[in-house]
Amino acid sequence: MKNKLLQNVRKLSGKGFTLVELLIVIALISILSVAVLATINPIEQSNKARDARVQNDAAEVLNAYERYYTNSATYPWMDVTGSTIASVDEAYSGRSSMVGFGLCGTASVTGVSQTTGCDTQTTQGKLIETQELKESFLSKSYTRVQTDPAWTFQDELYAVKTDNTSGNSIFVCYVPKAKANRNPPAAATWKLKSLAVTGTDNVGVATQVLDASVAQMAAATYVALAGDDTLFRCVPE
Repeated sequence: MKNKLLQNVRKLSGKGFTLVELLIVIALISILSVAVLATINPIEQSNKARDARVQNDAAEVLNAYERYYTNSATYPWMDVTGSTIASVDEAYSGRSSMVGFGLCGTASVTGVSQTTGCDTQTTQGKLIETQELKESFLSKSYTRVQTDPAWTFQDELYAVKTDNTSGNSIFVCYVPKAKANRNPPAAATWKLKSLAVTGTDNVGVATQVLDASVAQMAAATYVALAGDDTLFRCVPE
């Protein structure tokens, strides 16, 4: 009995796949691998995770503005040297690499304004000086200046404060990377905004944050911050 079993095992082990069978198995594995990668799409998943982190950081900055206002009855862009904004009822818009945004600052006093770019990523801005935000914000890409070879518009956060005729609202926005956040499947799920951008390197003099239109969605390039070519996600949505 034992010998018979051993013989059967030897017979089975001696049988191998033919070349055709091996090719079929390899082809099936390849098809399944492509299907799994297409479903998971690691780059898209990474971009979604990035967008979620930036969304949380934008919410933290927005909360910091509210705390700053509660403590001083001003906003960071009003408290930098040379600021031309004297009232909380005035509009403001700026990028996170600017002194007025409140993340980073400049060692220079001469010529500083709310639109002045930070001179280093180590100089604390008003929000960090007053401990409304953690210093770790300086080590993130948000204060990366345009002269940095690695800089892109997607690195920065964008603050828009509307004037008193538009509700005195504050928004903190960013340019999303994930396709699911840039081109959602249905208009009803759009959360993209237009900041009425008027220049190529600034949010300009935006006084409103508007829902993106169908035409803007079709034209959005997410490459340059000019006109309506770039759309944003904002906090609050």
